[in-house]
Amino acid sequence: MGTTIVSVCNRALGKLGSARIISLTEDTRQGRALNSCFEHVRDVVLRSYRWAFAIRRTLLAASAYTPPYQFAYSYALPPDFLQVDLVDQQFPSAAPATYVDEELVDYAFEGGMLLSNVAPPLALRYVAQITDASLWDIHFAEVLACKLAVELCEEMTQSDNKRQMASAEMRQAVSAAVKANSIMRAPVRLQDNEWLLSRL
Repeated sequence: MGTTIVSVCNRALGKLGSARIISLTEDTRQGRALNSCFEHVRDVVLRSYRWAFAIRRTLLAASAYTPPYQFAYSYALPPDFLQVDLVDQQFPSAAPATYVDEELVDYAFEGGMLLSNVAPPLALRYVAQITDASLWDIHFAEVLACKLAVELCEEMTQSDNKRQMASAEMRQAVSAAVKANSIMRAPVRLQDNEWLLSRL
């Protein structure tokens, strides 16, 4: 049997020593608690790391809106967009520090739009909101279960010890995901040095 939302939720409950559920919508203490937080926690875990299975590529067409200054084009984001990974070959965290008030990354996110001076079509690589549990990487499912356990621990157990254990398990699960290449390694930020500064 493949990964399902219920199986991930029951793994989280198992870490807390709580009774399992049959459905996320069942009228039980566990069901209500999970139903109230599951989608939020899932998206937080998706956004927090560069999950290889959730990376998507697309070419964006320009929208009708033209920014009044600084940027020449605006682009509507994909409906499943959660987090930027790469915009026209620019990593959001890989640029060196800004000097003499010069902005080195040539795009911005404002009002639910992507603003840029790059003419369409604009290449975008991003982390998508993957709701189908059958598509989840096994390491993502484990990290999500750990995160759910952390979130539910106070309500289900009132045990700081179990919360700490769940947090430790999550750190181990993230480390395992990185080693398995389920989480893509982040781009390396260039360090300031004499050669780099001479080019700015």
